[in-house]
Amino acid sequence: MARQHGRDGSAGAARRVTVRPAWRRAAQLTAVAAAATLLAAGCGSSSGSKPSAAHPAGNGASSAPGAAGGSSSSAPTTPSVPATPLVLNAKPADGTTDADPSQGIQLSAAGGKIESVSAQDSKGNKVAGTLAADGSSWASSGTLNISSSYTVTGKALDSTGAEKDISAKFTTLTPQKRLGLQSYFPNDGTTVGVGQPVSVTFTNPPNVKDRANVEKAMTVTTTPHVEGAWSWISATQVDWRPQNYWASGTKVSVQMNLNGVKAGDITFGSFTKGFNFTVGRDQRAVVDTKHYMMHVYQDGKDIKEIPTDTGMSGYSTWGGTMVVLDKEPMIEMKSCSVPGFSCTPGVGNYYDLKVYNDVHLTNSGTYIHQAEWDSHIGTDNTSHGCVHLKPADATWFYNFIHVGDPVTINGEPDQVHTGNGFTDWNESWKTWLAGSAAGLSTAGQ
Repeated sequence: MARQHGRDGSAGAARRVTVRPAWRRAAQLTAVAAAATLLAAGCGSSSGSKPSAAHPAGNGASSAPGAAGGSSSSAPTTPSVPATPLVLNAKPADGTTDADPSQGIQLSAAGGKIESVSAQDSKGNKVAGTLAADGSSWASSGTLNISSSYTVTGKALDSTGAEKDISAKFTTLTPQKRLGLQSYFPNDGTTVGVGQPVSVTFTNPPNVKDRANVEKAMTVTTTPHVEGAWSWISATQVDWRPQNYWASGTKVSVQMNLNGVKAGDITFGSFTKGFNFTVGRDQRAVVDTKHYMMHVYQDGKDIKEIPTDTGMSGYSTWGGTMVVLDKEPMIEMKSCSVPGFSCTPGVGNYYDLKVYNDVHLTNSGTYIHQAEWDSHIGTDNTSHGCVHLKPADATWFYNFIHVGDPVTINGEPDQVHTGNGFTDWNESWKTWLAGSAAGLSTAGQ
């Protein structure tokens, strides 16, 4: 892009010309004069007033007869001051092919002001932005998309009031690594229990120093108002929960605007996703392994006691609070899933069973399920880590409990490890906040 230049007419002639304003090197937009702008000493006044019969445009000397030969009886005129050139500064610069999408678009003007700006990608999607009240700058809102072309157009006014066109095109970078979406939970449009956290798992881990960028790009909006926070469960998984269980009837909307968000030195977000869910009735279960009993609560009332058989010594059931991950009417359980058990049919403690009414609690395979073969339910703990129920009780519990309902198991020596299912409620609120890079957020409307 050329630097500012102009062509003026011969002395005494006021010609309509095209002017390109001066540009800083960082930004090379195009500004085209929409009205005559006269540069160089004596070519025009800073006020932009039209030449009069007494003072035609020229070299600034008096127009009285004999002026060329010496003094004149008329008062001498003061040479006019050249108009301040309009300087537009833009980031990214026109023609950039590897713009940082996390920086958005910024325009600034000196020697004039910005009047209007429109920015959009190659698909026609508009880029939102804000124009400063004094017209000195314009900035886009949020980030741009990776690997995308953008066009910026607009109008600016120079110091004389002449209108200029703004025009630029650039392309954002293609990152070496992408922060993509591997999974999210709960599913869009579902109704879940009061213990269900919002959970997002990425395809690549963001840098620790950039975790705040990632958290701030994901908003949780609730009705009614509730405070909560994101907290990192692992290098790739981050969950959001309130301080206490959700209130029944809460409506939750999650919006993840990660495209273009800086997540590392060579890593940028590559997706945008939104989903909604509703919190259902308050239902919980508490297993007391020392007394072989499960208490089931609804809306704070203990509505049912169910005898249980939990993990034997060496195969204890995970303790702590877990959240129901899913339910299956039947799954096949094999002895190979239990450390130290045989995988060969007919050898030692091998088994291959079809198990019914399965309520899933941990990624490692802890279930509450029907165990019609177990004669120790209600009297002893003899399972390999699951919670066994009698057939009638298992059917009732399977139909009653929902995904997201919290289940707490007391009396076991080992607490479930963080990330082995949704174990978020085992952390104190202070510890949960310590795992957040951006801190407490208000989710309400």
